[in-house]
Amino acid sequence: MSQIGYRRELDGIRAVAVTSVLLFHLGFPAMAGGFVGVDVFFVLSGYLICGQIYLQLGDGSYSATEFFARRIRRLSTAYFVCFFVTALIAQALFLHSELDMLFRNFLGSITFTNNFNLLHSQGYFNYSAHENPFLHTWSLSIEEQFYIVLPLIVLLLQRSQTAFARVLGLIFVLTLALTLFSGDLIHDREERFFSSLFRAWELAAGALVFIAMQRFAHLPRWPVLALVGLVLVIAPVGLIDESYLYPGWATLMPAMGTALLLYAAHPASSRTARVLGTRPMVYVGRISYGTYIWHWPLIVFAQYVDVYMTDVIRTGLFFAALGLGALSHHLIEAPVRRWDTAHHKGRLYRLFAVQTAILLVLTGYIYQQANRVDLDEDAAVARIKAARDAHHARWQNCWGKTEPADFCPVGNLAEVPDFVVWGDSMVNSAVPAFDAYAHGSNQGGYVLPTPGCAPLFGVVRDHSGAEGCRNVNRAILAYLDQAPPMQVILFARWPFYAEGYGNVTRTHSAPVGLLDDSGARTGAHPFDGFALALRETLRRIPEKHSVTIIGTVPDYPYSVPDAMLKDMRFGRVRPPATRLTFEAEAGRTIAVMQRVARDMGTRLVEPDRVFCPYETCLQEIDGDPLYADHTHLSARGNVLLLDVLLKDLPRRD
Repeated sequence: MSQIGYRRELDGIRAVAVTSVLLFHLGFPAMAGGFVGVDVFFVLSGYLICGQIYLQLGDGSYSATEFFARRIRRLSTAYFVCFFVTALIAQALFLHSELDMLFRNFLGSITFTNNFNLLHSQGYFNYSAHENPFLHTWSLSIEEQFYIVLPLIVLLLQRSQTAFARVLGLIFVLTLALTLFSGDLIHDREERFFSSLFRAWELAAGALVFIAMQRFAHLPRWPVLALVGLVLVIAPVGLIDESYLYPGWATLMPAMGTALLLYAAHPASSRTARVLGTRPMVYVGRISYGTYIWHWPLIVFAQYVDVYMTDVIRTGLFFAALGLGALSHHLIEAPVRRWDTAHHKGRLYRLFAVQTAILLVLTGYIYQQANRVDLDEDAAVARIKAARDAHHARWQNCWGKTEPADFCPVGNLAEVPDFVVWGDSMVNSAVPAFDAYAHGSNQGGYVLPTPGCAPLFGVVRDHSGAEGCRNVNRAILAYLDQAPPMQVILFARWPFYAEGYGNVTRTHSAPVGLLDDSGARTGAHPFDGFALALRETLRRIPEKHSVTIIGTVPDYPYSVPDAMLKDMRFGRVRPPATRLTFEAEAGRTIAVMQRVARDMGTRLVEPDRVFCPYETCLQEIDGDPLYADHTHLSARGNVLLLDVLLKDLPRRD
């Protein structure tokens, strides 16, 4: 029977891929594109699995039943143990109201359909994804869907090796074209991440590399190609992030890089291949499957019990995941892989049937638990989750508008607006408050939010949306130049820019800088550029307008609703957030805003005096969270902000 010869360097490629994914899921800021490791796995899998089918079709030894037996031997026992343990722990930890999510994702994982489940229920980058211990099985589902359909195609093609190669080429061309040119027409940017339609070309690409190497063995394999391939695999880990349409054009980098490594990385002629083939790299590659299936439940459960994700904790979890991967490899995977499929095919199928039956019984038990009635808990959880999950009706429609005809109106807007609210996502989360303020003061105006974009002229946060932020801010200033006199309200998550929080929940200390219009850093620390930019912005706003700055609303290194849910689950009372902690995080930002407002004669409204009365900061009132996450306002938070606006902003009788 034809077999693909073992190549040590391929385990090294696996090591790069699993490390990228692991570091990304652990939240290391420099690894924002680590999710590309899954693309590497897809291409590598296509090379090995489809390549073996191609060889067997060539010598007439292909057997569909033996193919599935090998898939069972490779995957099923390891994921059976992982899924069983994960489901039991989750069932014991999770709130009753969270068990329905557990049931749906557990069942989807067992049946290799979880990508479809996630396609219509949860974004990969959403904060709520961190509550789903089976989120990562979407990739296993896509891979197995491909390998369930492929043998059927082989049988329809009457086991023709040439026809098999042509079909793979057709799959590659069609699905790649859809991936690159469909944009948001087929699935939106959250959904497309889980779609088989936009991943099949990666599996086919690996297969086509193998076929090309078989048919065109005489083609030169220059060593530099392997180095280029490794760079293309590693570079996206630090260059791209969740703001990219993915899969899309950016996906070509890791996919092409993996293809080049498969083609050109041979130890005899490539130093890159020899590095990938070193013992540590090979070992991590060998345990990569176990590491992948265990690492995400480990992270979810750690965060669920409120482990604070410092870099030390992240590093500890990194090595714990590798340790679980090693245990899975040596104690579970390796013993089963020693079974010869030719002699133990029936045994493997029986093992798979028993494992699946056990998992389905456990699924049924979780379903029963999810559907029992717990009125008190359900009501409290529903109220908290409503605050967390709800956005106002126009949440998606107001972002980044540059033309007055597209601006989002609030209140009783006549021909001439009374005010504009210019800022980042804090403005969008506060639309209900500004709308109520406008109605309550007999006014009308516009809200102009742009995510990650402070209302500062000449500087932007150093991120992938920097140029778009510049364009929006320039357009708003141009509008203010020609607009009639009105009130200009500036509102943002000010410390996010002044202190340069390393990520959205300010849990990392490395500051993200501010860039000027030339792309240069504004100072050694973002705070150096923040004060100057705030003054410059106030100077640039025409004098005919009155300007109000809404200061800092406290934020937190965790999602407030999620923290409330965890406290409910574990029966604990979280110590109140203190004003002292808030001032330690945002004090110098507040001080510079007060100084600039005083020097420039600008009204400064300080909502922290309401959100942090006395020595504590409010996170909830009567069980209703004031925040939808770590910083954005919930409906109840909007009510609190509205009190501030009606008291401190101008009214028209």
